[in-house]
Amino acid sequence: MFFALQIQGSAGMVDMTPTTDPWMHKLLLVFLLAAADGLLPTSVRAETRAAAALTPEAVWDAFNAAKDGDTVQLPAGTAVWQHGWNSKHWAKMKAITIQGAGSDKTIIRTDTTTAPGDKAFVLNGAEGKPFRITGITFDGTGFPTAGTWAGEVVINGNCKNFRVDHCKFLNMNQMMTITGDTYGLVDHCCFYPMEKKSGLAQTIYCQGPGKVAFTRPLTMGTAQAVYFEDNEAHFSPEVVNETGNNPWIVPYSGARVVIRHNQIINSQLEIYRVRPGAYGSQSAEIYDNTFSAEGLKMGRPQGFIFIAGGVAMVFNNTVTGTTYNTRTIQVSHERSFEAIGEFGICDGKNPIDGNQIPAGQIGAGYPGMGQPGRATDANGDGVFEPSPCYAWNNTLNGATVNLVLRPWGDPEKDAKQAAHVQEGRDFFNEQPKPEYYKPYVYPHPLQRGWEALMKSVADSTNATAASARKL
Repeated sequence: MFFALQIQGSAGMVDMTPTTDPWMHKLLLVFLLAAADGLLPTSVRAETRAAAALTPEAVWDAFNAAKDGDTVQLPAGTAVWQHGWNSKHWAKMKAITIQGAGSDKTIIRTDTTTAPGDKAFVLNGAEGKPFRITGITFDGTGFPTAGTWAGEVVINGNCKNFRVDHCKFLNMNQMMTITGDTYGLVDHCCFYPMEKKSGLAQTIYCQGPGKVAFTRPLTMGTAQAVYFEDNEAHFSPEVVNETGNNPWIVPYSGARVVIRHNQIINSQLEIYRVRPGAYGSQSAEIYDNTFSAEGLKMGRPQGFIFIAGGVAMVFNNTVTGTTYNTRTIQVSHERSFEAIGEFGICDGKNPIDGNQIPAGQIGAGYPGMGQPGRATDANGDGVFEPSPCYAWNNTLNGATVNLVLRPWGDPEKDAKQAAHVQEGRDFFNEQPKPEYYKPYVYPHPLQRGWEALMKSVADSTNATAASARKL
């Protein structure tokens, strides 16, 4: 256990709370070194590489010249991009910051093609190479296919400490995709789908590493997740009124997400189940958010939080509005009554399920693979371990809202679902014991520690180069 630190440096006093996370240990040490004036070696010379223009080609040139620890500086201005700076290069990310002049000053109008590799920022992360994107607007206004399929910021790979912050995303159905065994932070960004386009505005897809995630222990309350904090998502009535099926964030394929301290207007969170070709979400921590429905017709949005897979901790969320179609936090398990793609049905005969209740009996197949309240099979025995969902201190217009089973309008479906997912076993409407769950430090350490982390990277790069020169 690291003890809480109070560090006094040129930036002032910083509090760091206790943590057992190994990456956090490293960041705390880096922060301590950076805050103590004069302790970092004078040989550290991180550079700023200024892009000559706000074009994909100029950004690529600056990126190509950059070394770990450097900043790629984008100029102020507005430019239309029809492909991304990494298109046809497919380069892996370096440990750098790509920084605009400010989200209202560096504006990339995104008329890119529908091919995922052509998106404005394709960021192929690598472990040990933290990267940051900050101070940029991505604007799809007037372009019918802007962001289609993947969004304009596409993060892939296995980087464990990326940051996207103080960016603005305008008028795209898809704005960002995060894929892989990767963790990081999206903070202080604005997501504004205000212009109706064909299809549904479902702005952020967070896809984990897939099947392998469900062989690992859970990591709730640690840095090992993709964090969305201190953001604003605002969907217009024009976008939402047609169907109401407009989630801000959709985690699936073994994703581990933390969604906290955000303002979510006219949208919802959908924690996905399995679907053809993809596993469902693994863990979702959703807390201290404000949801509101403003200017919508009755029945919109569909709801505010839906849990269809894995484990969820849902607490301290405040919801206001009178038009929500669903006014509870719904829990569902569709494999109880129907086959879904290659995952089939949970009926006591399917080898992917625990099958502790045999076929032909009520609840046959329980526990289902990845169902709500069963999020991982870390011991590899073929039976997903208990990991119940909890909800507490959530309100709608001041009244308490709880986890409840989703009604399907069919008594047989409702009964089969209720046999697999039960309150008091698979989900609870109460606060869990701290040994089961405790939230991670807020704000995320990357908000306060990024500069120190980059100095550490630059120092390491410099030391490696010096060592090579001696050989």
